[in-house]
Formats: sequence, structure tokens, C-alpha cells
Amino acid sequence: MENQAQPLEQTLINIVRTLPPERISELVDFARYLQALAIRAREVEPLTESAGDKMWDELLVRADSQELLLEMAREARAEYYAGRAAEIDITADGRLAPK
Repeated sequence: MENQAQPLEQTLINIVRTLPPERISELVDFARYLQALAIRAREVEPLTESAGDKMWDELLVRADSQELLLEMAREARAEYYAGRAAEIDITADGRLAPK
């Protein structure tokens, strides 16, 4: 991996040398954003089916669960009416997938 990154690092350095200071600052901000995403991706484990079920069970017993569900429904309806919703199908293994 180290050897593969070296040409890209040099390309990045060459680009940085051509930029005005305010653009370099923006590039550094963007690099930090990408770095944070990479760190977060390593820290967050995907939920197993049972962990997802447990999360929903815990959510639904909360006193404010009805309000949370209403808010989720409002958001879904807004997405649908804005044309940002996709039709879904159930695959042979029982998963949801876009049509």
C-alpha cells in the first residue's frame, strides 16, 4: 500500500504547489473531512440482524416512540412527494433492494 500511495502523494503535492493559499486551506479542510470519514468507518460496525431488531425494540418502548415514528413517516412522505423515493423489491434471500 505504501508504494501505491507515493505517486498519488507526489501528485497531490504538485497540485498543492499550484494553488493559492485560500484553496490550500479548503483542500486541507476536505482532507480532514475524508480522514474523519475513514476513521469513523473503521469504528462503526455494521448491525447484525439481531442487533437491528434489538435497536428497534428499545426504540419502540421509549415514551417518545410514537413521536419518533411520526417524524420518520413525515420524512418518508416528504421524500416520496419530492420524487426522491425509490420502489423496492424483496430479494429471494429476503432482503430489500431497489426495483
